[in-house]
Amino acid sequence: MMLLGGMPGEAATVLMAAFLSMGGGVGVAVALYTTGILSLAHIAILLPSIYLMGSQIQYIGRILATAEVKPRYYGIIIALAVINALLAIIVMRIIVAIAM
Repeated sequence: MMLLGGMPGEAATVLMAAFLSMGGGVGVAVALYTTGILSLAHIAILLPSIYLMGSQIQYIGRILATAEVKPRYYGIIIALAVINALLAIIVMRIIVAIAM
């Protein structure tokens, strides 16, 4: 999937960290940028995805459980967030390509 975004494979760690915590995803993105693995264009492509699928594990406990959503729907809700994030990568790749 990172190839669709035109990014190195290490960029997947940003999304994995963001799945657990948005702040963690941003932190990993900054660390990969400072080491030269990611460019500013890569960061621009990843940022919407961080926020679209960020903190899913935390939201299960804080929002879904509190709202009494049936656990059988958790997978669908998480899958939708991940699909939206992956679509955002494709859209941002197009936008960044046009802007450059």
